[in-house]
Amino acid sequence: MKKWIAGWLVMVLWGSTVVTAGAARSSYTYYPYGSEADVTTQTTYGVNLMGGSTDVDEAMRWMAEKANGGDFVVLRTSGSDGYNQYLYDLAADNQSSLDSVETILLKNRNASYDSFVLNKVKNAEAVFFAGGDQFLYVDYIEGTPLEDALNSRIQKGIPIGGTSAGLAIQGEFVYDAANGTVYSDEALADPYNRYMTFSRNFLKNRYLDHTITDSHFEQRDRMGRLVGFLSRNLMDGWTTEAKGIAVNEQTALLIEADGSARVAVQPGGTNQSVYLAKASSQPSQVSPLSTSDIDVIKLNNGDTIDMTNWTNHTGFSYVLDAVNGVLNSSTGSVYGN
Repeated sequence: MKKWIAGWLVMVLWGSTVVTAGAARSSYTYYPYGSEADVTTQTTYGVNLMGGSTDVDEAMRWMAEKANGGDFVVLRTSGSDGYNQYLYDLAADNQSSLDSVETILLKNRNASYDSFVLNKVKNAEAVFFAGGDQFLYVDYIEGTPLEDALNSRIQKGIPIGGTSAGLAIQGEFVYDAANGTVYSDEALADPYNRYMTFSRNFLKNRYLDHTITDSHFEQRDRMGRLVGFLSRNLMDGWTTEAKGIAVNEQTALLIEADGSARVAVQPGGTNQSVYLAKASSQPSQVSPLSTSDIDVIKLNNGDTIDMTNWTNHTGFSYVLDAVNGVLNSSTGSVYGN
C-alpha cells in the first residue's frame, strides 16, 4: 500500500514504514529509505577506503555491521538515491539490518549550515561519501558546522568511508582538484603546476595523519601524480614524512579501530590492489621532479597491514625514485609487478 504524507511518498509494508523519496530543498535533497524513527546504537569505528567504479559489497557490509542496526547516511554532491535500497538490502541479506539508509545530496555550501542536515549527520551511525567531485565536498563542507559534526561522529566511533572522490577527502591532506584533475606526467614535470591544489585538516580519521589518498589508481596510471603529491606535501612543509594510500577500482582498504587493516575486493575485477607509499627525503630537483627513496607497499586481496606503523604487513615492498620527471622502480615496474 502506498500513500502520500506531507510531500513524502511512503510505502507501508507488513506494518513497517519504508520511506522511498523526499522533497527537494534549495540547498539539499533528502532521500530516505527505511524507518522514519531515529535509533541510537553502539557502533564500532572503522574507515572504508574504496577506489571507485563498482562498489565492494564486502566493504559496504562491513560498514553496515559496524553501524549495528543504526541509521546509515550517504553524502553526495551529484546523483540521487542509488545507495539507499542497495545498502539496506545488502545489510539485511547479511543479517545486520540497518534502521535506515538516508542519502543527502548537497547542492551548495548552505546545506552545511542547515539544521536538518546537521541533525541527520549528528544522529548517524555510519557516514559514507559517494563519488563525484572532491572539490565540491571541500568547497561545501570545509570550515562549516557540518565539518564539525562529521569529526564529532568520527571521534564518537562511527564507521566512515568513501569511494572515488569520497575517498580523496579521507586523509589529513587532500588533493582537492580545485582547477581540475592532474595527470601523472604533469605532476612529475612540475609538481607546482596549476592543477596541483591541496587542502588539509578536513576529516580527522584515525591512522590517516600526514596521509593523502587517491583512487582509480592503476586504471588511470596515477603513480606519478602520487609521487608528486608526496613531494609537494614535503616541500610545502606540511610534514617530514609524507604518506599516501592509493586504491584501485573495485578494491577497498578496511581499517579497524585498532589500526589493523585488510584489502577486500569485488569479485570479477582486475588489478585489484592497494598501494601505500612513504617519503621523507626532500626532492633534489623540483621541475622536472627528481626524488628518491619512496618506499611502497603493494597489498592484494586479503593482505593485511598494521596502520599504526606500516611495518607489519603481508604485502610486497619495493622502492621508487624519480629522475628528471621519470619514475624508476626497484622491481622494473612502478606498480611492483
